Amino acid sequence: MALIQRKTPEEQARVAAEKERQRQAAEAQRLVEKMERDRQAFFATPVGCARTSFERGDLVYQYSFSVMSQQAIIVPMVGSATSQTTSDPLEVVNAVCREGWELVNGSFVFVEQGQQSRDKFLSSGQNVATKGETVGYYLFRRSEDNRVTSPEPWANVVE
Repeated sequence: MALIQRKTPEEQARVAAEKERQRQAAEAQRLVEKMERDRQAFFATPVGCARTSFERGDLVYQYSFSVMSQQAIIVPMVGSATSQTTSDPLEVVNAVCREGWELVNGSFVFVEQGQQSRDKFLSSGQNVATKGETVGYYLFRRSEDNRVTSPEPWANVVE
């Protein structure tokens, strides 16, 4: 007749050590996966693309940035208006320059995405509101002097 046997203290310590080893291995794997996700996310940004272009030996680099977005608002019997949201591209432009690029030119274009119009209430004419965004186009040339060596942003995993 077999009785339930209790584990000896050595067996219990061995099992506990194995569980701890597995926990540490899982944690290390999680950190490696997070670093890889962060690395891929970095290279999908304008700064990451600038780094790739520099390392590839490109002489120029261009990127576009939505500086302002405008939504059309039409209120029946009242009128029309627009709401705007803006973004500041300076942080990205400076970061691209630190990757070894010099800003050559920046230009801005309003890209119309649509209009809404309604007849005016109790008068002639129409209210028109335009929807769209202002896009900044930035052109950089290679500048070895601007290249700043910095730690990989995805390697700073702290949790």
